[in-house]
Amino acid sequence: MNSEEIMKKDKDFFIQGYTRVPIVLTEGKGAILKDINGKEYIDCFAGIAVSNVGHAHERLVQAATNQMKKLIHTSGRFYNIPQTLLVEKLAEITPADLKHTYLCNSGTEAVENAVKLVKKYATSRGKTGAALIALEGSFHGRLGFSLSLTGQAKYKKGFSSYANLQGVVHAPTPYPYRSKLSEEECGEDAALAIENVIDYHTAGDVAAFIIEPILGEGGIIVPPDTYFKTLVGILKERDIPFISDEVQSGFGRSGKWFAGDHWNLKPDLMTLAKGLGGGMPIGAAIATSKIVECVKSGDFFSTYGGNPVCSAVALENIKIIEDEGLVENSAKIGKVFMEGLENLQRKNSVIGDVRGRGLMIGFELVKNPETKKPAVDETKKMVNLLKNEGVIIGLGGLFGNVLRLQPPLCITEEQANEVLVKIEKTLTSL
Repeated sequence: MNSEEIMKKDKDFFIQGYTRVPIVLTEGKGAILKDINGKEYIDCFAGIAVSNVGHAHERLVQAATNQMKKLIHTSGRFYNIPQTLLVEKLAEITPADLKHTYLCNSGTEAVENAVKLVKKYATSRGKTGAALIALEGSFHGRLGFSLSLTGQAKYKKGFSSYANLQGVVHAPTPYPYRSKLSEEECGEDAALAIENVIDYHTAGDVAAFIIEPILGEGGIIVPPDTYFKTLVGILKERDIPFISDEVQSGFGRSGKWFAGDHWNLKPDLMTLAKGLGGGMPIGAAIATSKIVECVKSGDFFSTYGGNPVCSAVALENIKIIEDEGLVENSAKIGKVFMEGLENLQRKNSVIGDVRGRGLMIGFELVKNPETKKPAVDETKKMVNLLKNEGVIIGLGGLFGNVLRLQPPLCITEEQANEVLVKIEKTLTSL
């Protein structure tokens, strides 16, 4: 079948819940993808920050093959070795006192189970845990509480109360580029606003506060240092559990193992997925001993969670990141991209802002650098122009005007410079 036939069949039989890029991908290796026609692309999106070790890594293939020959499925009713080794490894690499992991199948499930856990923790202390606080512009998933926590109306339209479950409230996002305050003031102001949210919108009974340390879908928004410094103090003073959503930013993506490490965050819970499995469907919610003391048998269960094949691949994926120094490479190549984009920004007024950490980078396009009016159509054109040039890049942001650079962490400096040349070329034609 050719690409047109594949796309027609997909349209006929698949629920078109998301507009697809008109490319039929057939294979990949490292940071390179190839379509059905044999055209190659430098992948700068990694399946939405998933393929951190690159495509078709031999060690991942071998880990999956070896485990499938032994045992493919057991259900959560039995122990299996890869699952046990994986949760032990997660306790080793995650920050602070995070120790106990619940395995599931996706980032959305990880968030849903984290919510369920903090609700149970609240009731075990004689509270109701009626409220949950998230940020405006955030993204935490597309089901129930995860969709309600997501602070973007575009994902909620048409889903009625399902997308706005009772008790979820949103606080201002520390978005320096679109703030009238200085970066330091922006961070402190947004953090202090959470006190008002707690006092006036929640009746003080808060199950947890959840945040992406770097907002991904919202446009790679990096909070100022002052934000977390003030925020952590407020949460500790109010005895409110802190959930760090590292689904997109984890496993070396930001140039550190976890984005929260840039601020030495010590969350009570952390949600993980995407880069955890290297492409396999797996998610995790990891918590401190204090939080999980309330859990009783039957409170949590998943038929597929902790699947032996997914667990074996995830464990090997973490080892590859360690062995190949991919966290360090993320920081190194991230600097190449940031410096290159900042240089292009000085020559192209359409680039309003360049921001990010490691290989989690966004550059925001505007029609006018003074008004900062979002250049939405131009951003869409850039995605298409880069596709034609052999570069796959992400699109996001609260206004749909942020290009997201999130390649596999194994991308080379040569490939990064080639991407920068093509970005400059498309900016010129734009």
